[in-house]
Amino acid sequence: MRVRILLAGLALLVGACGRVPAPAAPTPTPVAEPDTARRHIRWAARPVPVPPSFQRAVQEGTRTLDGRPGPAYWQQRVAYRIDAELDPSTARLQAEERVTYHNRSPDTLHVVVFNLYQNLFRAGAPRNEPVPVTDGLVLERFVIAGEEAHAIDLYADPPPGRATYHLDGTLLVAHLPRPLAPGDSVEFQVAWHFTVPPGDAPRTGHSDHAVYQVAQWYPQIAVYDDLRGWNADPYLGTGEFYLEYGDFDVAITVPEGWLVAATGTLDNPDEVLTDLARERLDLALRSDTVIHVITLDDRDAGNATQRAPGGQLTWRFQARNVRDFAFAASDRYVWDATHAVITNGATGERDTVAVHAFYRPEAGAWRDAARFTRHALTYMSRIGHPYIYPQITATEGPVFGMEYPMVVFVADIEDRGLLYTVIAHEVAHMWYPMMVGSDEKRHAWQDEGPASYLENLALADISRDSAVWSDELASYMQIAGTELEKPMMREADLYGPGPAYGVASYSKPALLLRALARIIGEETLHTALREYSRRWLLKHPTPLDFFNTVEDVAGRDLDWFWHPWWYETAVLDQAIADVEISPAAGGERVVITVEDRGDAPMPVLLAVTLEGGETRRVTVPVDVWLAGARRHRIELEVPGRVTRVEIDPEDVLLDVDRTNDVWVRGAESR
Repeated sequence: MRVRILLAGLALLVGACGRVPAPAAPTPTPVAEPDTARRHIRWAARPVPVPPSFQRAVQEGTRTLDGRPGPAYWQQRVAYRIDAELDPSTARLQAEERVTYHNRSPDTLHVVVFNLYQNLFRAGAPRNEPVPVTDGLVLERFVIAGEEAHAIDLYADPPPGRATYHLDGTLLVAHLPRPLAPGDSVEFQVAWHFTVPPGDAPRTGHSDHAVYQVAQWYPQIAVYDDLRGWNADPYLGTGEFYLEYGDFDVAITVPEGWLVAATGTLDNPDEVLTDLARERLDLALRSDTVIHVITLDDRDAGNATQRAPGGQLTWRFQARNVRDFAFAASDRYVWDATHAVITNGATGERDTVAVHAFYRPEAGAWRDAARFTRHALTYMSRIGHPYIYPQITATEGPVFGMEYPMVVFVADIEDRGLLYTVIAHEVAHMWYPMMVGSDEKRHAWQDEGPASYLENLALADISRDSAVWSDELASYMQIAGTELEKPMMREADLYGPGPAYGVASYSKPALLLRALARIIGEETLHTALREYSRRWLLKHPTPLDFFNTVEDVAGRDLDWFWHPWWYETAVLDQAIADVEISPAAGGERVVITVEDRGDAPMPVLLAVTLEGGETRRVTVPVDVWLAGARRHRIELEVPGRVTRVEIDPEDVLLDVDRTNDVWVRGAESR
């Protein structure tokens, strides 16, 4: 969506819609419509709205109109040092952290907002889906700038000059004893504990105290950005996360024999891993095959880890420029490793990325997990921006599928095809939202849609099956155009029960990216995705930044595409109304009348098949419909006998009624 803002008055101007040119050959001959043809200005094809916050950001120089961060763009920064101990027998996690918050904004801050996600599980907490109940996150100590902070009532006025805080569900608002000026920083010290919920919890949990996948587990500072200031949104269960980038130094203590996989790189392998395991890890970075780092025999012999005098080992991880930290742990895991070679298409530089898979031996399909993870990472690095982190780890456990920086949680899925699909989807999230930090809570499609698009491309590549989009199509078609469908530009927590959230966040945006690839060209779209990632790497883009970047790369206005599909629930319904055939020199002359019966305009992709199987492709540009027409006739001569005319035979453009898209010679019905 390309807009022009007159900054003096913030008036909005919208440029002319871009053309989608027809192929050079064959060239159709337009046939004039009768004067009585019905014309209709489409309610759905409108300029994309520009919120006042974005207008203000452009005026202040933090955003631009072509999809780039502005010259005055700023972003906060945070650093965490966390020491945690997990008692697997009780599921209790005890931890302390030091958090340094850097104010890079132009604003003086009087409060700092924390997310306490574990309070979702506290009895009586607001939520929009069932969860197991625990005590939530229990604060033991909270220190602000060296001063012990005291809890105050939610509605009480904080005493000036004192360190206090109040709790509001999954949010903690810290009242600073002294204002935090631009360029300054403040340190917090927090001690807490909680019980890791069982495996039916969303996105985190344990399986019979044997396997832990732990996330949303530490007090985490919320995002303060140039558009909204503090993003103080409660965690209700459905909507995911909007997180600040920073650095993590995390120590996790577990019993000896327990393996830990986590965000970041392991800093002390010599203290927790055996000599043999370290040798195998080194081999995995040099070998083209998958190396078994910890085997079932190693585990049965008690050689999964080093031994410790007190029976406890501390695993130390370091992660830089990430937006979150998660880990998995088990005394049942085996460990496979390999590596991926990532080539930067722009510079030609090659990086080696370690690839790990942790799983229980009885999870049979997981024997391919390291290979699956490597393929997904390598393939997606070719399509998108090169992967920037030093490792990627897939862990098996109670969570069906969830992503965190450098680590994914996936269940014991027996079907190998489905296992690859889920791993690939979660790996795709390393791009969106891990490397490109969009607001998942407000615009879930902005990460789930591109991730689903990459997942399907990767699945088609590894399976050599072009029919991988059928499930996405079926999901969208079950509610397309009905009152159950909701717009994609809707906050995740507002969809309610039913399929609307999944369609709007996953299937529909992925399908639309596939359609956009057909409209502007696949390489143009992939160039736009790479440019979007390059511009907003480790930053916080909005939907307008995405739309504007695609338009900037494609060199055309696409409001007619964005608005009906993202902001409305308009549908596409194109039809073949009539086909007239007459003899011509060397073949036949065919006049095809097409109708556009829906409210989401798209080009018409016609395939004219001749006797013998030859197919001629013709594109009716979207401008025809944008001008108000509902019927359009094209004429072309072909060197043979026409047997079939079909609209979009690959079913790329999301037509809700395929029964009227095909004309077959000699058939009375279409």
